[in-house]
Amino acid sequence: MRPIERALAAAGLPPLSRTAWVAVDTDQLTRNAQALADLVAPLQLGVVVKADGYGHGLEVAARCAVRGGATWLCVATLQEAVRLRADGYPGRVFVLYPIPESQAATAGRLDVDVSLGSLADFERVAAVSGLAVHIEIDTGMTRGGCRPEEFASLVGAVRRSSLRLVGVWTHLAAPEDPAATERQLEVFHQVTDPLPADIVRHTAASGGILAADLAGQHLVRAGLVYYGYHPGTEPGLPEGVGPALSIAAHPVRLAEVEEGTGVGYASTWRAPRRSRIATLPLGYADGWPRLLSPGSEVLVGGHRLPVVGRISSDAITVDVTEASEVDYDTEVCLLGRQGEESIDADEIAGRRGSISWEVLQQLSPRLPRVYYSGGEVVAVRGESTVEVTYADAAKLSY
Repeated sequence: MRPIERALAAAGLPPLSRTAWVAVDTDQLTRNAQALADLVAPLQLGVVVKADGYGHGLEVAARCAVRGGATWLCVATLQEAVRLRADGYPGRVFVLYPIPESQAATAGRLDVDVSLGSLADFERVAAVSGLAVHIEIDTGMTRGGCRPEEFASLVGAVRRSSLRLVGVWTHLAAPEDPAATERQLEVFHQVTDPLPADIVRHTAASGGILAADLAGQHLVRAGLVYYGYHPGTEPGLPEGVGPALSIAAHPVRLAEVEEGTGVGYASTWRAPRRSRIATLPLGYADGWPRLLSPGSEVLVGGHRLPVVGRISSDAITVDVTEASEVDYDTEVCLLGRQGEESIDADEIAGRRGSISWEVLQQLSPRLPRVYYSGGEVVAVRGESTVEVTYADAAKLSY
């Protein structure tokens, strides 16, 4: 029995339906939240758990964030907020983007805060008495929110309605640029300073938490940094913050091939010598894109080995000729650490010409999620589902 199978059986959890999976260290996620909560205190910490918790799984990412000190959870869609309420989360949840009129009543019923960036957004939700709203101000991102000169009119419309204005916010376009950030914050404070002090003010996401002046804020929104990656601004990550996610697979085929044998679609790679090729059961349908072939690597026994041939929808081929021993029980690491060697999302992003946000968020629900605490499996989420099965739900309760 393979180690992953033994660990699941020991926890009384169902076996995996695939021999490829995402593993998440829940202790690391909780430590990340604790470090960030300490860093921004006395401000409140809001953790962004959109996009399935950046690939970690929305529900468990949310539970770890709250256990670590988050008092808000931020999502991109109302359906993500619905999942949080169904999971039993009782606290503040904020939808970052305007919602359709058809979802306004649900937001009110579930006590979910929503964002407004225009009078049109206001009109779509105005009929829901008591709905908590945050007005977004476009201070320079030019992606969402009202223009500064429109802010007073939108505030007036909200105050004349039965909605509740509970927050105002903006998003920093370039927190690594002090001058640009200062201009955005100046605009934000100019238009929001006349508001009552109890209106929640928030401007900073991960980059701003590390680099911007947080004076005058009540809440910060931690996205990428909560998942242990640096957004590219100074200073570095707080002590103790690090990645919590890895990806592993067992081979489903091992084949000896002769020199010159083509591998994968169009035989774009041919064996330069007699070679041993391992096939792993995941591919671009799981969020591991074709751009990573050739040139990317995996870890086997703590050593890097090359991906060869084109990555396909459901399979990756690896040249394991140089590995001392590879069999069907060998655990191959695509993302994470083995021994002294590691491959992280920043490396993968560099190979893709992308960013670590995208690497994590594109991981498909097709890959099962296995959750660890103290080195033991404590929960599992099966293939293509959002339902989490816990060995002991109290260990990861809100």
